[in-house]
Amino acid sequence: MPPVTRFLTTLKIVAACAVGSAAYLFPYLSLSGGWWRQIPCTVVILLCGIAVYGKGAFEFFGLKMSARDLAKSLLLLAILAPSATYVIYHVITVEPLHAQRYPYSLSQVHQFFQVLNDELVARAALLTIFLRLFPHPKTVIIGLAAVFSVGHTILYGYYGDEIQPLASISLFSFGAIANLLFVRYRHIGYSFAMHYAWNMERFNTEFFYRGMPLSEGQSFNYIEGNVWVAVCSFAVFLILFASYVRAERRGALPPS
Repeated sequence: MPPVTRFLTTLKIVAACAVGSAAYLFPYLSLSGGWWRQIPCTVVILLCGIAVYGKGAFEFFGLKMSARDLAKSLLLLAILAPSATYVIYHVITVEPLHAQRYPYSLSQVHQFFQVLNDELVARAALLTIFLRLFPHPKTVIIGLAAVFSVGHTILYGYYGDEIQPLASISLFSFGAIANLLFVRYRHIGYSFAMHYAWNMERFNTEFFYRGMPLSEGQSFNYIEGNVWVAVCSFAVFLILFASYVRAERRGALPPS
């Protein structure tokens, strides 16, 4: 490849990464806005991927899956959504914690695209890039899960809320589980189903502790920081990680 062409290609990749990253981060740094605010970001992220990879962008973002994988993902969502509802309102929300559930509305559009953007960028894109750079998938899976957990701590710390250790364990476990699902199956269908099943109910509710409203950051310490959520999510991570290691030893994983 001629030097000029190589330079222009590199410049295009850097520009696409910068614009796509800005589109992903912007809604998190500006929490106010309408139900639609994540949709333009999704469009920009996908266009940046297409600019670099062309049709391969769908594979890069984990959107390439068979009809069977899609059906399994929808089934998983149908199972996990009511399960998450039960856990949030019947296991976690007990005295002195109260919950005010809101009717489903256009805010669910925001939740859908927020989760989609998380899965496109923080799951598929980052994992794909790091797996190409480092030949140790398990390290990448756990490392990015730790970044996911620390990222929440930094984000909500920016708004004045401190994330407690049990909540950090739950966040790490979720990130690791979702990363394992992507690395093993190479699409975001299963991780999206798990992520959206939780968020569609979790963020459709206002929580109160002893009658005092909790900010979103504070609520993490009571919801994700619930001891049963932390223990069970970490146990699921360990089970799936052991299954991943066995599949790796058998050579039953897709190539990195």
